[in-house]
Amino acid sequence: MKSISEFARKPQLVKIVLDGDDIKEEFGDTVTFYMKDFVDINTYFEFFRSQSDDNGKLSEILQKIILNEEGNPVLKEGDQLPVNLAVSALTKINETLGKSKTKPSMSETGNQPA
Repeated sequence: MKSISEFARKPQLVKIVLDGDDIKEEFGDTVTFYMKDFVDINTYFEFFRSQSDDNGKLSEILQKIILNEEGNPVLKEGDQLPVNLAVSALTKINETLGKSKTKPSMSETGNQPA
């Protein structure tokens, strides 16, 4: 049996590369930012909830998540990213943070669970 304390650690900065063809074509190269490899549980749920709710909080959350190589926020209050960069960043953030695992509503055979 493992203790939960074995999994507690400080988040580490990871480099995120936006390297889609559309990004390279428009901006002339890949675009990078940093983020923590995991975030506190409140930010995690705020991030995923803000993508489906129309609450205007997504920009605030991106300010917390998108960092420079020193770990400081890149976006200041009022700053906005071009939409294609923001969408590409959101995709990479989703990949990095992952989605919470939930029980599927249908089994792999397509039948409803019993």
